Amino acid sequence: MSHFLRTSYHFDLPPELIAAEALSKRDESRLMVVDRKSRKIRHLHIKDLPKVLNDSYAIVANNTRVFKARLFGERVGTGGKVEFFLLKKMADRTWQGLMKTSGRVTSGFQFKVGDVLAEVVSREETTSGAFITAKFSEDPIEAKIGEVPLPPYIEAKRKLLGLMSSDQGQHELEIYNTVFAKSDGSVAAPTAGRHFTPELIQALAEKGILWNELTLHVGTGTFKPVTTDDIREHLMHGEFVEISQELSDHLNQLKRQGKKILSVGTTTTRALEGAYDRRTQTLLPKKGEVNLFIYPGSQHAWSVADALLTNFHLPESTLLMMVASFLDEESGREWLFDLYQEAIRGKYRFYSYGDAMLIL
Repeated sequence: MSHFLRTSYHFDLPPELIAAEALSKRDESRLMVVDRKSRKIRHLHIKDLPKVLNDSYAIVANNTRVFKARLFGERVGTGGKVEFFLLKKMADRTWQGLMKTSGRVTSGFQFKVGDVLAEVVSREETTSGAFITAKFSEDPIEAKIGEVPLPPYIEAKRKLLGLMSSDQGQHELEIYNTVFAKSDGSVAAPTAGRHFTPELIQALAEKGILWNELTLHVGTGTFKPVTTDDIREHLMHGEFVEISQELSDHLNQLKRQGKKILSVGTTTTRALEGAYDRRTQTLLPKKGEVNLFIYPGSQHAWSVADALLTNFHLPESTLLMMVASFLDEESGREWLFDLYQEAIRGKYRFYSYGDAMLIL
């Protein structure tokens, strides 16, 4: 039962290992390579991937793009501070999101961000908190009133170090996104994909390692923390996934040929596993939401991903639980924490701007 307790996925991380800024060269990030069969580990760098992998692998990555989703404004009438975090566009100029302000927010609540006026039209209470839907006088993306939605632990670490702790404009957005980002829609980056450079992708291609892309727009399903004591009671919010017919056909063919699929990041992995049809034993095309929650004891039958490239994740997060399951359904939690302790001893950099782990 211990692997169903949220607190059993807690670990203590020295604050100095939280990466406050990205490396200037993406592929210089460190890489812990874990072999599940031999249980051996190697300490390398992302740029060493062409030496680690061979043409028996095909890579799948998430090409979503982060947009400026954080809005800072003030309440109409009182001038009280308001923060609105855009999550999902519901209709013309209408967005669902999360709001921070003093007092309870109900329908009719009005706030301004610059010259753009917004009014709350509904409030939805869930076990994960309240989701607010607001209609804006001008679409906030078109009005360019948002800021880069950096994770709060990066903001906090920068403030501690005396670094700039808020939006750094387009430059920060380009750093936070992957180099192959195409489709706007995410409020957090698929961070494992951040390590790749055009040169690294080319080097992999020259070894016959095929590069493929899907789209999963990162939202609350990824970053919302588990708050229930029993993780089986956690509500996993759906996130939009798009897997084309061409991609699903291609990956099914590769699997039949005996190729191994290296999934870049937990978001890519959730998309692939969520779109797999166990009845036909094939990956299906998908254009809609996936809310798959994988954790040790969930009895998930891993079907598409054969290898996983992933960053080092927050304690008690659904991402951490998925990686534990991928390592081993029975002993993955204990093994993962052994690996994390090894990373801590080796002073690996953690979280969104941190280093990575490759599980083969």
